Amino acid sequence: MDTKVGKRGGYHHGDLRQAMIDAAEAVLAEKGVGGFTLRECARRAGVSPAAPAHHFGNLVGLLTAIATLGFDDLSESMEAAVAKARAAGGDRLAAICEAYLTVALTRPGRFRVVFGRLGLKSGDDDLRRAAVRAFGILVRETKLALGREIDGDILTRLPSSYGGDADLAEILFVWSITHGFSTMLIDGQLAPLEMQPGGRERLIALYSGRLMEMLLAAVRTSPAKPLANPASHG
Repeated sequence: MDTKVGKRGGYHHGDLRQAMIDAAEAVLAEKGVGGFTLRECARRAGVSPAAPAHHFGNLVGLLTAIATLGFDDLSESMEAAVAKARAAGGDRLAAICEAYLTVALTRPGRFRVVFGRLGLKSGDDDLRRAAVRAFGILVRETKLALGREIDGDILTRLPSSYGGDADLAEILFVWSITHGFSTMLIDGQLAPLEMQPGGRERLIALYSGRLMEMLLAAVRTSPAKPLANPASHG
């Protein structure tokens, strides 16, 4: 029996989930989040609009799968950067920040799904695991840069548990600078600067150089202070 579906190559039996994810990635790359629909993804996968329901349920389910892949990709890229920095004697925190930027620029559509305002299944176990791991790597490398001892559960610890962590300001500082610069680039907010000699490559080199030096210097000279209890104010 022929298990292929559709006239566009379709999918083989059992591969619908991957076919839909591949189609979704293509739509995100071409049209961005604004042009992302389940119907368009199904059309590109060569199936009916109702076919993806078995694996994803609806558009939110598909977006959640994409976001989970995005977090996993980010984690794997940061861990690979750490391994490379360790082998070369480089700075681990700088390495994960540069890896973060590379992931954002390589797959901007996926990056926007991961960190955008689109509805995702907040209770999805795979999404939670992937998000917690990515945040844990950022926490781990920031704490190591500060000379802290690392807990064994750092890659499975919920971000909400860091509410009273003495290093929370530094963690958020590293994330804010890295994420902010990445987002400004992929959203075109630095387009006027990219039109200058050297273009985007010059901006990235600047980030990898002077901006990163400033970030690392700020983190390492920051004294550890307990976070004030917000309830004590006002």
